[in-house]
Amino acid sequence: MQLTQEQMDIIQHDHGHAKVVAVAGAGKTTTLAMFIQQRLSTGVNPKRLLVIMYNKSAQLDFTSKLSTLMKPLSGQPAVQLPQVRTFHSLALKIYQGLIQDKCLPAFEGDLITQVEQDQLLWRLMQQHASKDIAQEILNDKKKWLDPMVSFMEQVKSALDPATVAFKSSGLPSTCRFFIKVFDAFEQWRLQNRRITYSDMLYDPCMLFSRRPDLAQKYSNHMEWVLVDEYQDINPIQQFLLETVAGQRANVVVIGDPDQTIYEFRGSNSLFMLKVFDERFAGSTRYSLSTTFRYGHDVALLSNQLILQNKNREPVIAIANENNPDTQVVLHHQDDYAEQTLQLIKQATINHPAEDIAVLIRLWGMSAPIELALLHENIPYQMPHGNWVLERYELQTFMMLLEISAGVFQLKKKWARYQSWLLFLTFPALKIKRIELDKLAKVLSEADDVMDRFTSLSLSDLSSWQQQQLENRMAIIKLAKDKRLRANQLFNRYIRETDFYKAVSDSAFSRQQVDDRIATVQGFVKFIAKLNINACDAHEYLQNLKLIKANQQKKSGVNISSIHRAKGLEWPTVILPALTEHYYPYQEKSDMQKAASVESERRLFYVAMTRAQHALHLIAPNAEGSQNEISPFIQSMAVPDLLKIRPSIKNGESDAILPKGAIESVRRYVDKLEWPISITQLVYKKPILKKKDKPAVGRSTEMPAERVRHSAFGSGLIEFETDRHWHIQFDDGQLRVLDKKISDPLLSWE
Repeated sequence: MQLTQEQMDIIQHDHGHAKVVAVAGAGKTTTLAMFIQQRLSTGVNPKRLLVIMYNKSAQLDFTSKLSTLMKPLSGQPAVQLPQVRTFHSLALKIYQGLIQDKCLPAFEGDLITQVEQDQLLWRLMQQHASKDIAQEILNDKKKWLDPMVSFMEQVKSALDPATVAFKSSGLPSTCRFFIKVFDAFEQWRLQNRRITYSDMLYDPCMLFSRRPDLAQKYSNHMEWVLVDEYQDINPIQQFLLETVAGQRANVVVIGDPDQTIYEFRGSNSLFMLKVFDERFAGSTRYSLSTTFRYGHDVALLSNQLILQNKNREPVIAIANENNPDTQVVLHHQDDYAEQTLQLIKQATINHPAEDIAVLIRLWGMSAPIELALLHENIPYQMPHGNWVLERYELQTFMMLLEISAGVFQLKKKWARYQSWLLFLTFPALKIKRIELDKLAKVLSEADDVMDRFTSLSLSDLSSWQQQQLENRMAIIKLAKDKRLRANQLFNRYIRETDFYKAVSDSAFSRQQVDDRIATVQGFVKFIAKLNINACDAHEYLQNLKLIKANQQKKSGVNISSIHRAKGLEWPTVILPALTEHYYPYQEKSDMQKAASVESERRLFYVAMTRAQHALHLIAPNAEGSQNEISPFIQSMAVPDLLKIRPSIKNGESDAILPKGAIESVRRYVDKLEWPISITQLVYKKPILKKKDKPAVGRSTEMPAERVRHSAFGSGLIEFETDRHWHIQFDDGQLRVLDKKISDPLLSWE
């Protein structure tokens, strides 16, 4: 195996702390394994060497790689390997020691499962919330449970009390009862002597924070402590690392702050950028800048993207000359599901479907893609079982089709009751739940629901409430019209219930809103393409369900969120729906803090760098589209950067690039000593008077202009869309400003 000089430098590191910044696909696992081999060959006791991996899968893979590397020759004695653990398994071992010493109470039974935890939290939330919110929690479990689980994870990723964690969580004041729920959950755990997966770390670390004398017992036993994927560390893991290392251990961490994407779990790129150097003073810094995964075009584009971040290490990825010549294609297509389908069909002619990954920002984006694949009977797999036709927000649509097909009454009474209750509560009607529950039971028992409904006495309801119920039931009557197209029925239902507004009002966060709306819109658009009546649509979807049921698990095209794709790679990667709405994905606001934009940029960087042989970027049409192209795509100057290597092959000595792309490309070209010079592409600039504003829709690739904002001061316009200015202000923050709001506040310098 031929190693780079950077790898050899790390392997030879023999004393002191070290930080290794490794780009995506840099062979860090191999480097780490050979570093351990070198330390053991110099006499380091394997019992005094601890390796900490990020998760169980990485732990098993690394142990296997290390065992293969350290396999003795025939006749030689077996070599003892060091401990390879995850943070959780290391903490569990400490936990067991603390139990033995009677410092922590013993826990009983298996770990609390996610299902068990969710059920308990849901019950506790109803107990501790106000009466109105408790009713909401009962009506829409997912809306409230997801943020509660996230809050609990946030508390247990650090050492702060729940009250402190709540202040920094960004949750609205209506969620303050989450603190009581957390405390009640912990009280239940203590009484029942149970722990969750997170508590393996949380319980011993909280004890150590209160009892430093106990922590000392577990410190200073190791000579070397190695931590992989250090960019994903959170505060409580950092605390455990410092505890175990003590004053004796040489600590070596390896990771890539450009791939810090788990902030919702407490991760922060500052641990690698700043905290490590402060806590482990005098450390040596190394780089692994050569990637062995993808070709020069992906390297050029991903570098151009990530170099726009301010909070990062000054490292760029350089593709090894023996890497695949990764094909990068930017497609302009508004129907991203259709484009994705065609790319998959083309790729599967010569390659297995498992070699293809479709990476998405929100799960709702997958709905039209899943339906298109099922329509063509192309198998696909997802890292969770919640496939499109089983999603909560589509169940009322499925009920309408069952009524159209005349099969709804064939369901069991309990199932009919559940469907009626959902139909009457989602979207929500401003009627007490107890009244709707009674109505759902009555309708579930009726043979002719319309006759039964008209015979009901609704005198307890206001005339407005009665009208709302009648409007809702009119949709049921409409569903029985055999002439009606399925999409006509759906559009009528969406319009009459003000469905999208209701989803927006009922969801807890914008992400929940966008997930649900994207799923519904993708579903309705797909059904509209079929142009079939509602009765036939039911039969058609039942066939799709059979197709999905017959597909083998863990086979077919991979559909994954970008977060779940980290650490993985595929020959072909497709990134659909590259719009301003999804990239960067943020809360709606006049301003966006630089940190949030940088986090989203890191996420897109991770997505791009999963590709080995082909990377397909699907953005809207440049003109006439309802959606705007993602600023990330615009800022990468994709067409210009993809001309560089063909220029070299054609013997051209000059590449002309937009100003914003020159720095990253020049660094890359200089590193590889390519025979080409980089010059700036000059655009014709309109004559502007001071205070004038450029016309909306001007070229997004014009040189940046100086502006002054009455509140934020001076800055540079990086680029613009039809609706927003993207301005890098002199205070270091990139803000995205709504033009209608910000234009009166801007003047041109």
